[in-house]
Amino acid sequence: MWHKFMRVGMAAAMAAAFGAMEAGAVNVLLLTKSSGFEHSAIARENDEPSLVERIAAELAEEHEVGLTATKDASLINADNLANYDVVIFYTSGNLLQEGSDGHPPMTEEGKEEFLEWIENGGGFIGIHSASDTFRGGDPDPYIEMLGGEFTWHGPQFEGTVRVTDGDHPAMGAIPTEWDVWDEWYVHTHLNTDNIRLLAVMEAPENIQENHSEHEQEVPVIWCRSYGDGRVFYNAMGHAHDVWEDEIFQQHLLDAVAWAAGEGPLHAEPNFHDVLPDHE
Repeated sequence: MWHKFMRVGMAAAMAAAFGAMEAGAVNVLLLTKSSGFEHSAIARENDEPSLVERIAAELAEEHEVGLTATKDASLINADNLANYDVVIFYTSGNLLQEGSDGHPPMTEEGKEEFLEWIENGGGFIGIHSASDTFRGGDPDPYIEMLGGEFTWHGPQFEGTVRVTDGDHPAMGAIPTEWDVWDEWYVHTHLNTDNIRLLAVMEAPENIQENHSEHEQEVPVIWCRSYGDGRVFYNAMGHAHDVWEDEIFQQHLLDAVAWAAGEGPLHAEPNFHDVLPDHE
């Protein structure tokens, strides 16, 4: 059910937000390769589509979006990327390695071409462990592009997501305050000078005690421009219930529309305004 705090007139706004998607003009590549830990939401059993793949396919069919769902990271290359408007990562680990799931890795050339594709106008969306991808040591160029690197999480709990920019085209479906049960990430190497915070969460005591830079609130959703491209990240998506929530599903559709170039960029950096005390 739609959350009781959904704004009046939201249906009309949503329809306007992804008009191009309804015309079948958007093609999306969803990569769920795990070179590190494989989350159950993207794990396939008996070679059947994962939960995330099934839900993405249902949304794509309903809204006439072209969707390719794969665990083959070798498809990240210039020739293939030319077929897509938006790429979504729910990935983990060093994608240049075959890793835990046994599917083909990305090549060094493919990684470089991927970053160039975004810089030249491609749309990128990272979900949950996309920030646990290419991490470790000095910030990887991928991490710099994404805007932050996963460093820690505790037990799952119900957190309150607080929207910090309700005017952003991708945030219309999310209530101003939204209680969600999930696994919440803490990030390091946050690209504070380039990202726009769209939602944060009040930091519980275990985060405050172990990560003093997040004494007040933890970034959850952000976006940025990257050259001529659009980059969007949402740290949620570990728990299956999140994917089955209509609010999250609509939010994902709106994020795809934004990443594909629909509506204003609305990515002016605001990190220091939202979290002025962040170390």
